[in-house]
Amino acid sequence: MSRALYGTIAMLFAAGAASAGAAALKIELPPETAAYKPGPHLDLVKARCLVCHSADYVAIQPPNLPRATWNAEVAKMKKVYGAPIPDEDVDALVDYLAKTYGNERAD
Repeated sequence: MSRALYGTIAMLFAAGAASAGAAALKIELPPETAAYKPGPHLDLVKARCLVCHSADYVAIQPPNLPRATWNAEVAKMKKVYGAPIPDEDVDALVDYLAKTYGNERAD
């Protein structure tokens, strides 16, 4: 083994030993205040969407988005971000978003 490699390994062990003695960092977040609006399939939305983000994420989207856009958003959450959304739940989630936040609202 080369001298440089020994030096690198020694530095890694030293860094690991130093961090092992460090106190755990405790972060306290403020309580959640956002809530999803009432709508069809609300319990399913809470079960699937709150796993990854707050209700604020949906509320800050542009108003009156069409169903196709909400469908693309749910697909992105599932495929790109790995959201744990079973295929059989996608239509219900999109239905909620389109009817509660999208252009299918009954305002």
